[in-house]
Amino acid sequence: MKRLTILFVALALLFAACGGGDDVGDAGPVTTGDGASAPVTTTTQAPVTTLPSDPAVTTTTVPEATQFVDVYFLQDGQYATAVATRIPTTPDVAANAIRALIAGPTATQQEIGLSSSVPTDTLLLGITIENGLATVDLSREFEAGGGSFAMITRLAQVVYTMTQFPSVDEVVFWLDGAPVTVFSSEGLLLEEPVSRDDYLAAVPLTPTVLDDIPRWEQADLPAVAGNPDARRVVLVAEDDVLNVRLAPGVSNEIIGMLAPDAVVIPTGPQAQVGSSTWIELVTPAGAGWVNGHFLADAAPFDAATFPDGAVLAVIQEMSEIMAARGDLSAVVHSRGLYVSHHEAPIRFTAEELTDVLTDPTTYKWPSNTLNVNDPDEAKEIPDRTFTQAVGDRFVSTWDDPDRVTTANEPIEGGNGRIAEYAIPFELKGFNYVGVYDPGDNPDYGGLDWTIWYVSIDYEDGQPVVAALTLDEWAP
Repeated sequence: MKRLTILFVALALLFAACGGGDDVGDAGPVTTGDGASAPVTTTTQAPVTTLPSDPAVTTTTVPEATQFVDVYFLQDGQYATAVATRIPTTPDVAANAIRALIAGPTATQQEIGLSSSVPTDTLLLGITIENGLATVDLSREFEAGGGSFAMITRLAQVVYTMTQFPSVDEVVFWLDGAPVTVFSSEGLLLEEPVSRDDYLAAVPLTPTVLDDIPRWEQADLPAVAGNPDARRVVLVAEDDVLNVRLAPGVSNEIIGMLAPDAVVIPTGPQAQVGSSTWIELVTPAGAGWVNGHFLADAAPFDAATFPDGAVLAVIQEMSEIMAARGDLSAVVHSRGLYVSHHEAPIRFTAEELTDVLTDPTTYKWPSNTLNVNDPDEAKEIPDRTFTQAVGDRFVSTWDDPDRVTTANEPIEGGNGRIAEYAIPFELKGFNYVGVYDPGDNPDYGGLDWTIWYVSIDYEDGQPVVAALTLDEWAP
């Protein structure tokens, strides 16, 4: 399996301000989460590994007061792209913007073609702004590694990020407290202050500006009642958006932004761009295209006819594959499997799922009682493989003779724990089956309960598993 990163995100994550100046790829969420991200070390037979993740931006705890600024990443290695990024509201706005730039694009942003030339081990040592000139002092790591284009792009990223502020026209670079005249082993001259004009030829800005692009809520969209083809926006956090483009592909103009959980009507045409399937929709601006990764079947389960034999059959097949240590991709959506293990959902790709049940790599999976980022508490969390943490435990719950299943209905645990917050916002748009083991040990009085929520989507008219959410109380 590839190296994976765990990311803990306070849900009310991402991106109401996507319309404030970014141009994101794959029409998908550019995440600007409020949560802290931290790798979680493990002890394994394999190299130190961390859990997979989807999105967050900064590695500092965000206070209640936050604001958005533009941080410039690279789109498809060609353009500088403004990504609206949430930072703390403090007097050090420019410094916080550069810290977010150094943190780099999130896993989700990387998946949709965003990257950065700025080394993530760079330290910001100071910023001063006077008479339109910003002096940015960075550690020597900023000029380490890379070729000439990488050096030019990292300078451009800082200059573009700094000059968004009305008080900054030009930038002077310092390294480790001393002014720079020749930058890096590539010999780039920095004898004079630099501005955007110095980099636009080599690192052009993306042509799309989002300031005037509309954000469409459900009330703005065509009526969907009774339409069997309706699709719902999923896997987009509460303050993120799904970009709608004039044509399929991330290089095309953004004409609007869909609010998360919006229900839309496809027109029929689809297009394959790279590994992504793009779907044409009806929008207030006419036909537009979105990445199908972020759409799911919107028709709810029919409570009168549930349990649906086909849905329960695919869950049964998944359980059997887990027990046999087989290929999970056979029953999972082609976008992969999202797993919420007491934290924000993380994604395993279809390729990873082929052997994830036999992979010996272990992780510090998040706990509902212990802080995996606290070294002392993390010591108490056992190192477990995917099979130990997910596969075997789901099979145990599904095979329990007292198991209870529900359809699109959250389940209250045996201790009265409120169920409505168990499923992360990004997964709430899916139909789901609740699988509840009320607990078997009389010594615990029903407090050893386990609940799995199995999110269901459809491909080629057949149900497939989209996500798994764990909720439990283990004495």
